[in-house]
Amino acid sequence: MSRELPASGKTENHRATEAYHQKVEWLQGDLAALSQQPDRLEARQVAETAIIYSHQLADEYQLVRPAILHNLLIQVGLKDRGLCYHWTEDLLKRLQALELRTYQLHWGVAYRGSDLREHNSVVITARGQAFEKGMVLDPWRNSGDLFWALIDADQYPWKKLPPSDW
Repeated sequence: MSRELPASGKTENHRATEAYHQKVEWLQGDLAALSQQPDRLEARQVAETAIIYSHQLADEYQLVRPAILHNLLIQVGLKDRGLCYHWTEDLLKRLQALELRTYQLHWGVAYRGSDLREHNSVVITARGQAFEKGMVLDPWRNSGDLFWALIDADQYPWKKLPPSDW
């Protein structure tokens, strides 16, 4: 037997769908702007994957909000995964599986070695572009709601982590 959602449920679902599509379009446009000759389809694929997978990771990690509280639960042994480097590792693997032609993926780290301040995130650049011209894709910061910003506009002093350290 099928039941229809009440009108308010349909409206909320519609708003969520609209918000998702708008966010994908914004990220797609920002990714395309990284390159002189963007591949808009590849930019869309990256945008959709990063946004959807960030939400999936929040579910997989059984995330407790805010992210900093979830970190504390990991530190005391009540949770297993969900530190920023877990998000980075998992999102990076998922994006690498796309076998991107026009973009390059990097591991960014800020305050490396600091117990309380170190932060890790995926950084994406146009292929061959300098790391410093890249964009941070950070699923941890907003607890699974993907945050992105150009490196030079972000609050963190990002440095490229060599692939040998991944």
